[in-house]
Amino acid sequence: MKIAALAFSNIRRTPIRSILTCISVLIATATVCIVLSVDRGYTNAVQSDLVEKTGVHLYITKEGCPIEAAAVIAQGGLSPLYVEENKVELAKKIDGVSAVLPFQLFTATAFDGSRTDIFMGVTQEILNIRPDWVLKEGTWFTDESSVILGAEMAQIENLSIGEKLYSEQFDREFTVSAILQRNYSQDDGIMFIPLSTAQEMIRREGRVSAIAIKLDDISRIPEISTILRGNLPDDYYVLGAKELSDGIMGFFAATRMIMFVMVIVTFGVSIFGIVNTMIMAVMERKREIAYLKCVGARRNDILHLITIETLIICITGAFLGVIIGLVMTPFANNMLKGLLIAYVPSGSIASPSGQIVLISFSLSIITGVVCALYPAWKASSIIPMEVLRNE
Repeated sequence: MKIAALAFSNIRRTPIRSILTCISVLIATATVCIVLSVDRGYTNAVQSDLVEKTGVHLYITKEGCPIEAAAVIAQGGLSPLYVEENKVELAKKIDGVSAVLPFQLFTATAFDGSRTDIFMGVTQEILNIRPDWVLKEGTWFTDESSVILGAEMAQIENLSIGEKLYSEQFDREFTVSAILQRNYSQDDGIMFIPLSTAQEMIRREGRVSAIAIKLDDISRIPEISTILRGNLPDDYYVLGAKELSDGIMGFFAATRMIMFVMVIVTFGVSIFGIVNTMIMAVMERKREIAYLKCVGARRNDILHLITIETLIICITGAFLGVIIGLVMTPFANNMLKGLLIAYVPSGSIASPSGQIVLISFSLSIITGVVCALYPAWKASSIIPMEVLRNE
């Protein structure tokens, strides 16, 4: 207890230097917390968007690049390439295919740029493919001008069954036939319309963005994928939902590397600050340490004193850093969603957890202990007679 009290007293003697060192630890800890949260969140969001929530095992597309395919399949990018709708019958004939969904996905931005609407043209097969695509109220399309609204879209437009929805971009009026049950995916913000209507709106009759395929047995994905490739023209591609996810994560690897370089740099600055602070503290207090040894302080006591001083600074910085990291994570999520170009998941791309908090905090404490070793050893090696004689 006496050593701890002395350590607190020593830290208070140089408040500015101690605070600056604490801030460097804080920044390093917060950076680790944010980076790990983004890494975890983006991975989970991509996996959820493209694999878990779609119920789709394979896609027939003209986009061979997984990133471009994901942009078309999940975000409404209107690619100049398209899939002929007649390829649906080819897929249906293959044994092991349980459902086939051709779809047309596109976006329309308001003339004043205030909003962007996502339209998805579908057939009734979507009810057999999407596990969480449930009509909360209403019925399937009653005519070519019917629309089924995602839960979020219905709330934004404040519409109910039977009411009219006008699309300024296409100068077309729709009647709400159903509203989807909220499933916390991109479906919540989409307007679903009949496939033929979607094709007519963008003048692509007989053509679709891609064809989604659900299998009876997912263990047959490689086999059926090979069969499909053999029956399709050379300019067609068969991509698995997992391939899309892995492709996106491969692209994200460069961003991930940059983020981890940031962590290394911030920890390098933090280590320099801690070591510098503690060495300066030792050099300034050589005479005091010599007197402590003269009155009975052992080598281990000096080691403990310097180590405890370092730990107090690191624990304080790490604790505050974790809190700031958690507070800043939503801001990092919003900022990255605006910066990411290739693929932006519908869910949160920054997802902190208890494990991340523990890792961030522990890493900072371990770094502090390592940084304390040299200053503590230097302080404990002071020879009282030499210091006092020089004084």
